Amino acid sequence: MHGFGVYHFANGHCYEGSWHEGQKQGYGMYTFRSGDTKCGEWDSGTLKTSLPPLTDAILRAVQAARKAAGNAIKLRRVDEQVNNAVLAANRAATAARVAAVRAVQNQMDGKFCYTDV
Repeated sequence: MHGFGVYHFANGHCYEGSWHEGQKQGYGMYTFRSGDTKCGEWDSGTLKTSLPPLTDAILRAVQAARKAAGNAIKLRRVDEQVNNAVLAANRAATAARVAAVRAVQNQMDGKFCYTDV
């Protein structure tokens, strides 16, 4: 896990915040299944600086991280659309090249025919 995310643990606990290489890193909130929370700045999975739950600083950090994550998802979708368009264009260009080569081969073989209208 890397970046902003929400992880629901099998034991019912939940962490919402920043991750770095699979560990809680940066601002986030850990919620126990009992409803108790630990909020603040995390460093390598350990709460480094404790803050009261839902302070303005944490809310702003979480909202900014959510926005960044949402933008990353949108960017990925645009990349997929661009890649699909490039793939379709490449296929069309290949089909056009094949048709042109066949037309030239047929003309060279004397098989090129046309009809008067």
